[in-house]
Amino acid sequence: MKLRFLGTAAAEGIPALWCSCEYCRKAFELGGKDFRHRTGYLLDNDTIIDFGPDFFSQSLTYGIDLTQIKRVLITHLHEDHLSPVEFLFRKGNGFSQTENFIDMISSPETFRHILKVTGEDLETLKINPLRTYGGEWIGSGDMQIMGIPADHAAGAWAMIYLIKRDNKILLIAHDTGDLPENSWDMLKGIKLSAAVLECTCGLASPDLRRGHLGFNETLRFRDRLAELGCITENTGIFATHFSHNAHALHNDLVNAFAPHKIETAYDGLEITF
Repeated sequence: MKLRFLGTAAAEGIPALWCSCEYCRKAFELGGKDFRHRTGYLLDNDTIIDFGPDFFSQSLTYGIDLTQIKRVLITHLHEDHLSPVEFLFRKGNGFSQTENFIDMISSPETFRHILKVTGEDLETLKINPLRTYGGEWIGSGDMQIMGIPADHAAGAWAMIYLIKRDNKILLIAHDTGDLPENSWDMLKGIKLSAAVLECTCGLASPDLRRGHLGFNETLRFRDRLAELGCITENTGIFATHFSHNAHALHNDLVNAFAPHKIETAYDGLEITF
């Protein structure tokens, strides 16, 4: 599988919208890997993970052909991960021209949110809903997806995802704190080819473990995966979903994570595993 990081920031982006903090000022000066769009991913050129407010720009930057997209996974309904209005353009009738349905995998609450915002039914939007409550493998073409309940905000119905294709398994785990025990049970013994872990609060709040993770808790999350037999020395581990409130520029994060054999993701990073 091939994974492209389209964005690696939390809700405000980096430099954060409207922000005058020292880290945003430094990021603005440095540019490059210190510029971070809101978090999202492209997997194997046919699968999108999260569809936030930066996706249109990301699609142009990375040459994403949306006519080839077969499925979209939505982790939760917060605005930085889901922009429902963008799916209105799938309805035709003077909007975009598309005949193909896409699979969408998410919680039932996410679909209710899309219907509420757009005022349209899913068939009109050419969306085939694959609802997950967590813990079961769902088929979409040659891909298997398992949603696992996350520890995030009340009412967000956040999921992390296992994605299986061609005997490879990817874990996408942003917007979560330490998982509930029943969610850890769902991961037990799953052999991961790669794992993408969140570190929203970085170096500023390293011990945060509820709703999001700080640096120390990202390490602890990785260690728990190892204890459960999910990762080995051959599993690629990547940290993402950084807030400007993490008080760390890209090189600060690289220097912190490198001794622990975790790679700091940046916008545009592409990995193959």
